Amino acid sequence: MALDITDAYVVNSGADSSSALGAATVKADMLIIVADKAAATSNTNKVYIRKAGGTVKIPLNAGEVLSMGGVDGEEFTLDQWEIHNIAAGDGCGYVAISHSPF
Repeated sequence: MALDITDAYVVNSGADSSSALGAATVKADMLIIVADKAAATSNTNKVYIRKAGGTVKIPLNAGEVLSMGGVDGEEFTLDQWEIHNIAAGDGCGYVAISHSPF
């Protein structure tokens, strides 16, 4: 079984804006999100994670960590999620883990 781990930071330069958490080519069945704009650099305000184009926003304070897995181990792509920031220049980091084929 091949294990693939991808990580990156996503920052929105404008205030009150949204962008895809990652590319459609990045797949994960386990996702860890860190609410910091860069390594060891805290956000100035909350950021939110939501399904792309969705209504429900999951709030994350600076430094908080959220992990989620695909239902029954199913993979999802990172463009299915978006990050929304309040303060310009805030964002989050992610670690996307994929282990397929099952």
